Amino acid sequence: MPLEVLGPAGTEVFVTMMLDEAQVRAPIALELTVHNVVEPSSAELHINGKMALDLSASGGPFLSPVGDARSARVGIDASTLRAGANRFAFRYTRQVHDLAAVSGFRVLAMAVIAGEQTIVLDLPPDSPARWEPIRSDAASRERGRIYFQETSRDGGPACARCHADSGADLQYYGFSNRSIRRRAMFHLFTADESDDMASYIRSLPVAVAGRPYDPPLQPGPKNHGAAGAGHEAILASDAAFATATFGSEALSPNLPWNFAETTDTFRIPTRAAAPTWMRWLPRDLPDEWFTRVGGTLGRAEQLLRTTPTLASAQTFMSAALAVGKDLLVETGDYDAKINVLRFAAVKLWDWSRNNGFDRPDDGVPDQGPAYPYEVGFAFFEAAQAGTTAIPDPWGQAAAWWWAQLASYPGRGFSTGKRPLNFQDVLTVADMANLGSAHLAFLHLYGSSEESRGAIAEQWGTADGPVRLLETPMRRLLASDRVALLRRFFAREAEFLAGGGMLNEDHHRALSQAWTVGCETLAIDQRAELRTAAPRALAKDLEACP
Repeated sequence: MPLEVLGPAGTEVFVTMMLDEAQVRAPIALELTVHNVVEPSSAELHINGKMALDLSASGGPFLSPVGDARSARVGIDASTLRAGANRFAFRYTRQVHDLAAVSGFRVLAMAVIAGEQTIVLDLPPDSPARWEPIRSDAASRERGRIYFQETSRDGGPACARCHADSGADLQYYGFSNRSIRRRAMFHLFTADESDDMASYIRSLPVAVAGRPYDPPLQPGPKNHGAAGAGHEAILASDAAFATATFGSEALSPNLPWNFAETTDTFRIPTRAAAPTWMRWLPRDLPDEWFTRVGGTLGRAEQLLRTTPTLASAQTFMSAALAVGKDLLVETGDYDAKINVLRFAAVKLWDWSRNNGFDRPDDGVPDQGPAYPYEVGFAFFEAAQAGTTAIPDPWGQAAAWWWAQLASYPGRGFSTGKRPLNFQDVLTVADMANLGSAHLAFLHLYGSSEESRGAIAEQWGTADGPVRLLETPMRRLLASDRVALLRRFFAREAEFLAGGGMLNEDHHRALSQAWTVGCETLAIDQRAELRTAAPRALAKDLEACP
């Protein structure tokens, strides 16, 4: 395991399971976890030669246009089974349009549920510790390097253009020899050339840290490096997130202001699934992008390669943003901008890797480029524009921004170039339906983070944390709204007592936040909050008498 159903259309991988007479007479269901079923009519399960399950059915539990791992229990017709050996064949039925995704899918877990019995497909894991280069001689590895870094067989860019320059990402995320070979052959390399390429990747001095089906930077207790905590760390519900984060589904009435200082976003699990590595890779990378805006992207990439300093990384990020903006202005193509920034994210991931993912800054020094954020922002723009060409842009923006939150949320050193604008993050989390506990967390974390460093000077304006109140006031339970407002009013009182001043825009923002949520508060809750608020806020809290 996993079963890798990878290859051209028609590829089939099968396993055999033994069932007895009593088991096949019981009500039958299957429990499956599959990864990267991204389009309809692309994945099927046949049992004993009979079509048993369309894994890619529109609206079905396994279809994921963004390539996540999906788990579900589904019933099947017991007549497809028999006592004795049963053949379960997984088929990749057609090449999907999303050509940057691996050609096929993976089955991560499988069990037959027969009445009260669970019969697990108990196969040994395909452990990277056992992987060896297909060919170990230096000549084969050198040919593989040339194929990967310098050669194109299908008219597109060489593999290294979309991946880390050396291919370190394929080794770091544990792409098997089979998957590397199959993908190389899809790009029209011969079987022998593909073997050389896989041998080159396998020989890189890079430890396997993650797997293709586990999202990079997925937060959770087992998060490590850039590998993530595993797809199992993704929570099933907003309530589970509340319990994991706050200890209960209700917020404490006495929330500390310095929430960000005591919260490790790298370790707290969430129901937001970060993008798997296939979703990092650009889908398109025309040569002309590197000559746009005076060739800035090509020059910046070369600088990053030869002089991989923090300044070079910042310059490279700026160049990618400039080209993405130029493409969007000229063509209105949000997908093109997303792909430019995916390209930048992959190269900056490799820059971070060389800085050391095991460092306290996760390989991203303070003021380092917030590359997951920038990809997410391109999805955010697409969502705001209402484009239908990109699947689930709100959800994809949330996925990238939560990866940013896990890896580099700011760490209190923000100088105005903060890696996350939490007002936008709250909007995205709301539109992606992450849930009220996620909104509460983002408000608590964002308001704490944005009241430190240089941006603390914005407190008395509408650009300060006051702007982070409206979304949670619209969505949270009344008791949780009270908790957030009590916390905010206490901090507001400290600001005013220290001689701070509130401008009119700040008052308007607070009044708007109060107005959108006050009707759901009980009369005594409104009275309690008006008593807790500084007198200077009285007019802002006049709605809902």
